[in-house]
Amino acid sequence: MRLLKVSREAIRLASVIIKDGGLVVYPTDTVYGLGCNPFDDAAVSRIFSLKGRKDIPVPILGDSIESLEKVAEFDDVAYEFCSAFWPGALSVVLPKKLSLEKVTCGSPTVAVRVPASQVAIELARLSGGLIVGTSANISGMSPACDTSELDKHIAEGVEIVLDGGKCLHCIASTVVKIEGGIVKVLREGAISLNAIKDRIVMARLNVKLM
Repeated sequence: MRLLKVSREAIRLASVIIKDGGLVVYPTDTVYGLGCNPFDDAAVSRIFSLKGRKDIPVPILGDSIESLEKVAEFDDVAYEFCSAFWPGALSVVLPKKLSLEKVTCGSPTVAVRVPASQVAIELARLSGGLIVGTSANISGMSPACDTSELDKHIAEGVEIVLDGGKCLHCIASTVVKIEGGIVKVLREGAISLNAIKDRIVMARLNVKLM
């Protein structure tokens, strides 16, 4: 494991590692993420093994909605909704376009997000537009808000750790699912239910919140 302070060169190096099948820990706006190429089944399997995670899908972060459209189906409602919240700390579960069996554990849906972190966005961009965005922690344990909080097993199990200091929210993203014009909150996190309601009203989105 190499610990590097965030810089343009460090992000570029991390992207090369991801494209070569390696694993990277990187800062996001919520918590530190554990990333790899979502299309590399061997790398995704390493993430599951490192986290001790079984049969629970992992999210994908993108540098833009356009990049995420490669893996998720955005109808007009979903596109407008996501445009109102991204970049931001809201993960959205949508029908998947590709099989992505390892990432989704066979589910017909995939969780996607454009994070409000320039480091994460740039890393995704240089890595081809998409990276796995699961939290960098052992499953069931608290996520890391700073590199000093990383579990030793996680830190030693990756090729590089990008140190970007303390994350903005220090809490995992909120997760919602959009289906038939209805937004269902699956997990409340960095964005509160009230904040979602307010944004829906301000953006005049034609959805109902459950």
